[in-house]
Parts: sequence; structure tokens; C-alpha cells
Amino acid sequence: MNAYIKTVKSLLIASKDKDALEVFKPQNITSYIYSHDNYNGGIDFYNIDISVPTSLYVKLKEQNKIDAIQKSINSAFDDVTRANESIDVRQVLLIPQSDLDDDILNIVDDSQLWKAGYYKMFISHLTANKDTASRLKSALLDYGITGFVAHEDITPTKEWQDEIEKALYTMDVLCAIIVPNFITSKWCDQELGFAMGRRKLVIPIKKEADPYGFIGKYQGIQSKGKKVSEVANEVFGVLCKNEYSKATYTKILADLFINSKNKSEAIKWINLLSSARDLDASIIMYIHSNYSNNDNLNNKDVIQIANKLFAQYSMNDISIRQTIIETYNRDDLPF
Repeated sequence: MNAYIKTVKSLLIASKDKDALEVFKPQNITSYIYSHDNYNGGIDFYNIDISVPTSLYVKLKEQNKIDAIQKSINSAFDDVTRANESIDVRQVLLIPQSDLDDDILNIVDDSQLWKAGYYKMFISHLTANKDTASRLKSALLDYGITGFVAHEDITPTKEWQDEIEKALYTMDVLCAIIVPNFITSKWCDQELGFAMGRRKLVIPIKKEADPYGFIGKYQGIQSKGKKVSEVANEVFGVLCKNEYSKATYTKILADLFINSKNKSEAIKWINLLSSARDLDASIIMYIHSNYSNNDNLNNKDVIQIANKLFAQYSMNDISIRQTIIETYNRDDLPF
């Protein structure tokens, strides 16, 4: 079966199947015969297992791409083995495999680094721009984003390098404040490399300098003449439409809405979701099907905003649930 792998990869390249190519790495492929049929000279039925880093697997699963990728690769194997009647590839499976080594798995405890339930953003910056990074971090909270700003989030009693490493391993996205001297910082440059090595989205914010090197392909967010709230809103826009962040980030916003602790929170999150462009229908269906699980959403103002969003996706309106309060004669209550 190994003889066919190179041709399968060539087919995937020719068909420009980027999703399949992202997981189709020869060193991660295992093929084995799971059954044999003696009919017509003998046929070996193969299974193909492809190990995929857990971070990539979760991203693909959230984007509902697993089945399509498996079918695409299976079809490519069918094409390259069609002249050999003794081989039949019956199943291709993507198998999640840890992309963290044992040492990192043992040390990663991010509960003190991030606000629970929020999208996790590492904000890479020069020490001279710490105040700017801190203001951005505060502004991003309104968008369901918890930021990590080195030297602000590290307590004096902890080894700062270990804390930065933990944040880099557990972040969802990296935001880099690009200033003229950013490229001269070995720490900032390594943080960028760490993010790209983990296939994490990098969002450059241009502050009198442009993205460079591998992140030069990103257009970046221009910060000149803008308030921090405006920059935060643009970061929100990027996360909502980028293929590497959209599924995870919008699911987090949906969960924040579904689990709102009061009316004010509910209105905040549903308004934010309503302002996002081109939300996947699966996210709206998820909100709709879980709406009745939280009584804090059973409010006419919240329901009115939510129903406008549901209507855009041809979903039925949510109605206010009537709460029935039963009254008892205290003498009739059970002991």
C-alpha cells in the first residue's frame, strides 16, 4: 500500500484539496489488511488510519470537515488502485493524536491564565507597548476574548518563562502588536514562530510598522488614528470570518449567550452574535435548540433580538415561556 501513497498525495495536490493535504502526511499514515476474500484470485481489504494532531483534529471537527476529508482521501485511493483488483481500500479514518509531549502535558494548567469560557488570545508585544497591550486586553473582554499580556499576567512568584510557555501552548490565537522594533525582539519573534508552528491564527496589528517574514502574507489591522475599542472590533471581525478561528470562536460566543447569568449579559452576547457576518447555520441551530435551557433568556427583550437572528436563518420564533406559580395552604404541605 505504501507504493500508492505518493500518487494519492499527487492527486490531492492536483485537485487542490487543501483540507485533505493538511492531514495527509506519509509519516502519519498506517495501512493494514482487516480482511481477505479468496474470490477472483483474492482481494485484500485495507483500512487506512491517519494520525492527526489533536489541535488540528478539533478544528476540523468543529468545521464539520472530518467526513468530507475521509471520503476525499478514500476516493483518491480508489482511483490509484483501480487497476489492481486484489486491493480494496474500504475505510480511511482520521485518528486524533496528542501534539503535546509528556512534559508539556504535565505542566499545562491554564486555569489561572485565562478567563473561563472565553476565546484565548496571546498578545505579543514589546515591553515598551505593555500599556497598549493591556488596554487591548481589556477591550477584548467585551467580545468574549480573554487576553494574555506577559509581564502583566505573570505573578512575581512564578517563573515567567514557564508561564509564557503555558500561555503559548493553550492559546487559541496570537495577536502581535507590530512596531518598528518588534522584529529585533527575540522573544516576540519566537512567540510568532511558536504560534505558526502550532498552526494557530496570527493577527498582526500594525502600529507604525508592517508584518514581516511568514506573517507578511497577512494584511494586518491598521491601528493608526483608531481607538482601542475600534481595533478590538476589527479583531472581532477577523475572528468571525477566518477559517482557522470562525468555528471555535463563534461556538464560544454561542455558549456565552446560552449560559448568560442575567438579562444584561444575554443582550450583550446576542447583540454581538447578531453583528457577526455570515455565521454558520449550525451555530444558530445550536443556539435555537438550547435556548430553553436557561431561564435568563426567557425575557421579551432578549427573545426579540434572538428571533430577528433566527428569522435570518428561516428558524421558528422563540416564545416567552409562562411560569406557573402554584400556591399552597401551609397546613396542607407535607411534613
